[in-house]
Amino acid sequence: MTRVVLTVERLGVTTTGADARPILHEVTFALDRGASVGLVGPSGAGKSTVGNAILGLLPPGLALTPASRILLGGDNLRKLGPEPLRRIRGRRIAMVFQEPLLALTPAMRIGDQLTQVLRAHGVGGEEAQQRAESMLEKVGLPDAAAAAERYAHQLSGGQRQRVLLALALLLEPEVLVADEPTTALDPVLQAELLELLDALRAASGTSLLLISHDLELVAERCQRVIAIDGGRVAEDGPTLNVLATRRTRTSVRAIRGTPGGTLLQAEGVAVHFAMPRSRRPAGRTEPARAVDGVSLTLAAGECLGIVGESGGGKTTLARALLGLAPLTAGRVVLAGRDVGALDASGLRELRRHAQLIPQDAGASLTPEHLVGELIGEVLDVHGLASGAAAEDRVQALLAEVGLPGSLATRRPGTLSSGQRQRVAIARALACEPQLLICDEPVANVDAGAREHLLALLDRLRAERGLGLIMISHDVDAVRRIATRVAVMYLGQLVEEAASIAPLENPRMPFTQVLCDAAPDPARRRERWLPLAGGPMRRPPRPRCPFEPPSPHPIKNPPSRGEHPTLQVALPSQPDHRVACWHDPLPPSP
Repeated sequence: MTRVVLTVERLGVTTTGADARPILHEVTFALDRGASVGLVGPSGAGKSTVGNAILGLLPPGLALTPASRILLGGDNLRKLGPEPLRRIRGRRIAMVFQEPLLALTPAMRIGDQLTQVLRAHGVGGEEAQQRAESMLEKVGLPDAAAAAERYAHQLSGGQRQRVLLALALLLEPEVLVADEPTTALDPVLQAELLELLDALRAASGTSLLLISHDLELVAERCQRVIAIDGGRVAEDGPTLNVLATRRTRTSVRAIRGTPGGTLLQAEGVAVHFAMPRSRRPAGRTEPARAVDGVSLTLAAGECLGIVGESGGGKTTLARALLGLAPLTAGRVVLAGRDVGALDASGLRELRRHAQLIPQDAGASLTPEHLVGELIGEVLDVHGLASGAAAEDRVQALLAEVGLPGSLATRRPGTLSSGQRQRVAIARALACEPQLLICDEPVANVDAGAREHLLALLDRLRAERGLGLIMISHDVDAVRRIATRVAVMYLGQLVEEAASIAPLENPRMPFTQVLCDAAPDPARRRERWLPLAGGPMRRPPRPRCPFEPPSPHPIKNPPSRGEHPTLQVALPSQPDHRVACWHDPLPPSP
């Protein structure tokens, strides 16, 4: 007999104060034991507010309406005081928050944050430490003991997301509310972690409320989908039914044009990090090679898409190209200037022409400032506009990224994650850069906003001759706007082409796995999901460093001992190069 574990009845949320306005309108649904239900909708629809309201975590300025009821089993959560509710959180109901850099305490080591949760629920001493390290291993963090000694800023975005999963799963709760739990992960790790959640539900009967803007991902993992729009339930039913009525797909494709002169040239770029003994993975004596000998060029008007696994060095490479991370070796020339030779004043002037849209938009926006102030500050610092002219420019930039001008008087904390991402894009565009490096620019936005932003970035590239580097786990997004593609693995480029050929017809096993792992409800049970490697997961292998320890049939032939370099895969494809000793893979069907 099916048992309902969570009941939400007439859930309403309003702002407080004299100008109170509704955020959620009588949202009602039930979650059965062991079931998986998806909660989807556009950015700002109220999805995260539903999750926060269920756990009693609404921020100041928001309140439940009197008619709202939230029942966890037989307990009415609305009637519980702070202490009883604290005892329930984590043990019976837990949440994976959307932005890991904001959710994790920056001054505490990762292991201490996990053991703090266990101690709060009566588990201490050596047992707490062992359980914490065990959970870090389960969610795929390399060398759990070393990872436990790190701080949040020392992990990649994907690694931080896995820490949040570990925190939520520590006590095997009855209900797990996961708010965009895989946004920062590449498709391979995304699939692995969602398989982990499925295994948890099968073993313990945990129910899953999966909040996401990604309808394809939810359709692949959930039996039922609730669609929210404007704070109201717009649709509630079996997954395939909702998918059929709400799936939309536009035909955003790269606008082709003739590239201009060389804007960016990187030669042999390497960024290595020394690792204290306490943080070294077992067997590692060398520094961490976050980026290891990357060479690339970018012409004005081109879009270079860089794809790869979480923790593979993509973000570090972006920072190195802009002079934000010191080079261990190599050289970067941007707009004719050697980035490594510039002083602080030169770097400041350079960034007038080259901008980075960071991965964690929420963490990059000063929370105390209004949106208009954040964008206007860029105009002021670079002497581009002031006064009424600056205000007009702010309004134009907000409109350009699809946001209403009224958001200029709001603070970042009052915006949805997708809205914050668009504010970050608007701020980067404010100084009209020649080069724009986008680190996961559409990771936190719904399908409609994703299409708008992809079209916007592509149009800016084509109309302004903007050099664009798009770093993303979203293989489909890169496929649709990139004019060239490079694949990064273990800090190195392992496949590249002056086209999107690596994503249409991958020649290296890792690229094929990455492309094959993207969510697809029609073939979820047919595809092979690997245990992905990573630059910090294991010590350097004595043979080919790109050979993952995997049973995948195309990776079984032993590799040669020396290091593979980028070479032409087939004479008929001279612009498609692969760093792999394996015979060329057969063309994709």
